[in-house]
Amino acid sequence: MLKKNNSNTNKKYGYILLLFIVIGLIKKIQIIKNEKNNNSGKKCYLSFDKLNLKIIHVIITRFLSFSSNYRTKEYILNGIRVMKEYLLPSLDNQSCKDFIWVLMLGNNKFNRTSLNSLFNFNNSFHWHIIYREDIKNFLRNITKGFDILITTRIDYDDRIYYDAVNDVRKLININKPMLFHGYNRGVFFFEIDNKYYDFEFISKNGSFSVFESLILNLNKVNDTYTIYDFGHHVEVRDKLFKNYKSYGIKEINYEPTLFESGAPKFVWVRQKYSFLYKISKIKQTKKMLKEIYFNLSKFYGK
Repeated sequence: MLKKNNSNTNKKYGYILLLFIVIGLIKKIQIIKNEKNNNSGKKCYLSFDKLNLKIIHVIITRFLSFSSNYRTKEYILNGIRVMKEYLLPSLDNQSCKDFIWVLMLGNNKFNRTSLNSLFNFNNSFHWHIIYREDIKNFLRNITKGFDILITTRIDYDDRIYYDAVNDVRKLININKPMLFHGYNRGVFFFEIDNKYYDFEFISKNGSFSVFESLILNLNKVNDTYTIYDFGHHVEVRDKLFKNYKSYGIKEINYEPTLFESGAPKFVWVRQKYSFLYKISKIKQTKKMLKEIYFNLSKFYGK
């Protein structure tokens, strides 16, 4: 009888041990699944990791930075709608999410707290709302200890393709104090008829570009300049060449403007907003453009 009881006891402990093993395996499988889910969409270009570079990328969207005529409640609500519908999903869909998004308000007359409740963003990347006059101090604080600062300009009515952040990271060169990159090949999307039109602009004075990025080597440049320090889209290249000494660069012997043609890399949304775009202006613009088929799913890397 004693042997039988010992045998039953051993079996009982064996079952308990097996149960713990099964539970452990289930937990391990769940952890692996969670890690896989958490890492999806975060495939960042890392070929320079051997250099132990510390990189910080700040994507900046200006908002409420125009004349007071544009700051009506209708304009603000429409701008928020456009951001949520077009811009934010394209940032949320980036293959590399190693960036901070900043919504830069035109001036401090607008109550940031009340705007927070309107924005109510729920995205997979870090974001901040900052007044334009505070952007320099913000960058100085967050770039301490970093080697590379990338600032990117994208407007609230733009979409950007899924690998844009990675494209900029690939251009980092520790031997160059300052680089500039942007896309000049994209499409117009007209909300009024839900159609896409071909768009590319290059002229002798510069290129209209979207997702313009300034790459700074903080060990070679004496300040945290942003892409907004170089003027409007088509002015950046000339300002870089003419004023490089004032940016702490001793000599400039490379071409800092890297526009990419090829497949469309951005979508410029022509929104349905009466004050911004009159029907007559839309019709006039369309006459200069060619309607195209555009695969948004492929644009998002799907």
